[in-house]
Amino acid sequence: MFARIITRSLSRIPTKSGLFVRCLTPMQIAPSAPTQFIQKMNMSSAKTLTQDGPIGQIDEMISSIYDHIKNSSPENYTEEEKNNKVLKPRTLSESYRKFLIPLSTDNEKREKYLSASRNVRMGKILEDIDHMAVHIGYVHNSEDGTIESRMSLPRNIVTASVHRIDFHKEDLNPNRDLIIDGQVTYAGTSSMQISIRLFQNDDNQNLQLLLKANFIMVARDPLDATKKIRIHGLVAKTPDEAETVNLTKEHLIRMGNKDEKKATNDELRLIDNLHRTLLGRNMSNEFPILKDEEIWMHKTHLSLTEICFPEFQNMYGKIFGGFLMRKALELAYVNAKLFCKGKVSIRSMDQIQFAKPVEIGNILHFDSYVTYNQGDLLQLKVVASISDEAKFKEIAKTKVPSMGQEARLITNVFHFTMQSVENKEIMKVLPKHYNHTGMYIAGRRHLLNTLKRTVSLTPRHSSRHISPTEKVAHQ
Repeated sequence: MFARIITRSLSRIPTKSGLFVRCLTPMQIAPSAPTQFIQKMNMSSAKTLTQDGPIGQIDEMISSIYDHIKNSSPENYTEEEKNNKVLKPRTLSESYRKFLIPLSTDNEKREKYLSASRNVRMGKILEDIDHMAVHIGYVHNSEDGTIESRMSLPRNIVTASVHRIDFHKEDLNPNRDLIIDGQVTYAGTSSMQISIRLFQNDDNQNLQLLLKANFIMVARDPLDATKKIRIHGLVAKTPDEAETVNLTKEHLIRMGNKDEKKATNDELRLIDNLHRTLLGRNMSNEFPILKDEEIWMHKTHLSLTEICFPEFQNMYGKIFGGFLMRKALELAYVNAKLFCKGKVSIRSMDQIQFAKPVEIGNILHFDSYVTYNQGDLLQLKVVASISDEAKFKEIAKTKVPSMGQEARLITNVFHFTMQSVENKEIMKVLPKHYNHTGMYIAGRRHLLNTLKRTVSLTPRHSSRHISPTEKVAHQ
């Protein structure tokens, strides 16, 4: 019954222009805008941005990916086709899809999504939106714009990075269905951005926006993963769609700008002043001194190691990217909870990098740190790496006492912004070592950027005072 209510509310929506028509963004709303207005804006966008059309279930979406790949054998395409076949550009609305996660009617699925606190596990949601991004990527690049048809060219579409995932609400009702929708919002030569949202009905049967995510997907040759494969372009039919595509393109260019990743003079002065302050607490100025409410960054380290089993492989025989995101999120959540000595909420994931595929049988490591915090907000970094077992014999010959850290290869980097809910008086994390100084600067950037694009994490953040050192990042 609940599923039918959602389907009817979606089917009544009149717009045909696609998922991301222009509306007020958080940065376009005055900082003093009341929380009630923000919530109404999010509710309104949920009702006006979703397209008409049938709605399938999440399991059907996932199985359709495997069927699509199976029905598109790469041996059936010639080199002439790969190089010269004309690929018709697609519109934003052609790739739009929406699916239902039937928590209200499927008891077995509900159990899989339940967290220890009897809410919905956000890690499971991350797995679903990663599948959704792959599905939409194949829809956009199929022969006739449907997942049922074969690929226009042989492609493995994989996640290169996740630009951002913003969590608008974390405590999801496990007894209500979830709606997931998305579409391609930018397409280059062999890469594309896919934007995804998550909704759930509130107590008044209105769709409420819960999550927004932007995935960067790339197309590779199934017969040679080092080769790029062309994808279909994207045509904007309205000024709003053109603005969406152009803004995305500008952002992707900035993401590739290495100069923006270097520490600025203001950030270097901030670190210098910080260590001068810590050394100034010692009469001899030889060793930095912490206050009782401060803690060194290396003391916040939390790790997890496991072997990768076939259970978590994707359609290409590698470890599923959604599984990696889930494990990283759950480790970061535990780290934040231990650091804050109480309940925490997830606010954002930012600039997730997929540098190297993880194979079945790899020894997989996750290392988590609290890199920066301010008030009740904290930034965490999780690095995933694998042990290159081919180097074990060489390392053993050196007879250096270690646990094989020399053989590790970084595969993924994750950034999380979280908020302490129960304990507002949390420790201040500070860098002691040089390598942690870079993590501190990057963590500060991530947290301040989250504040810039989010109108109100809680009502009291909407008009919060910004310190002089923070203003550097806001200008």
